[in-house]
Amino acid sequence: MYYENLKSKSAPSSPLLLWRECSKSTGNIYENNVHLLSGKRYENIVTLVMPSLFEGYDDSSCVLDCVNGIICHYVEGGTDIEIGFWNPKTDEHKIIPPSIIINDEPGFHGHVTVQGFGYDNMNDDYKVIHCAYYMYVYNGIFLEEPTLRIWQIYSLKNNCWKKLDLEMTKTTNINKASVAYLNGVCHWWGSEFATNGFEEQVLVSFNLSTETFQTTSIVWLQINDAHPTRSLVVLNESVTLISSFDEDSRIEMSILGEVGVKESWVKLFTFTLGPFSDLRIPTVRMGNKCDIIFFIRNDSNELASFDVITGKVIHNINIKTLMFSTWIYKESLLSFTKEIN
Repeated sequence: MYYENLKSKSAPSSPLLLWRECSKSTGNIYENNVHLLSGKRYENIVTLVMPSLFEGYDDSSCVLDCVNGIICHYVEGGTDIEIGFWNPKTDEHKIIPPSIIINDEPGFHGHVTVQGFGYDNMNDDYKVIHCAYYMYVYNGIFLEEPTLRIWQIYSLKNNCWKKLDLEMTKTTNINKASVAYLNGVCHWWGSEFATNGFEEQVLVSFNLSTETFQTTSIVWLQINDAHPTRSLVVLNESVTLISSFDEDSRIEMSILGEVGVKESWVKLFTFTLGPFSDLRIPTVRMGNKCDIIFFIRNDSNELASFDVITGKVIHNINIKTLMFSTWIYKESLLSFTKEIN
């Protein structure tokens, strides 16, 4: 069923939004860029200029997600974080107020990570989730103190943050490839202790309307795994796990049928990219067709497209990068502040 649906929707319908980190020609200096890609071979490339999150100078912000044509981007460092919304079509943008995170725990190092962004369709509201956590050093190793973890959620409609009174699952692998939004729910990787006492990786699904969460085990996918790199994407209106393996450039794609039901994972594809890529970083994302975008780690450092139906590398994309992420971009003329308020 999933396979047939994919084949019927292989034609591109919307541009692909690409965020990338690349090095400047001046040396060991990095910058972040955002582009819109379209065309059969992604040959049409439009560079977008994101508004600055800091008045008076440009910054290299990261894109967390793109929902209903609205980009959520941020700059973070320790407990200092700036988050903004931006609609590229109308150039409407807003820097949201900071949450109150006090870094005064003696002997601990505070950090804040932006965890999710999405649309609460029941309350007609856009929300952001972030987590403050505190680390300490033990025998030269940084460890987290779980009792100090603080979850907060921002409401655009109320223009304020509030604390979530939840013992939310511990987060892991916080980066652009480990979060996904679909139909009012934010998904990310977490870990929790299983009944055998060992920590296992799970999918965390946070409902923006009810402000509650569920977890889905992927333990059956981890059997005999050689520590693959995992990415979360949305494929054909389903949460999809992409696992890439260093040893043989193998990629597996699995679709989740029902949140909270580990038996509903369906392994859809297994294929090999051959000698094209070194996949030791989360560099496998979805294109706007029935294809994946991956990073060719060689002298060119370019992106390439792989058709999951035919099992062939379609073409190289003339964009160099060190790290990247992609989203299907659906433009909107609506004002996210006026419509909400």
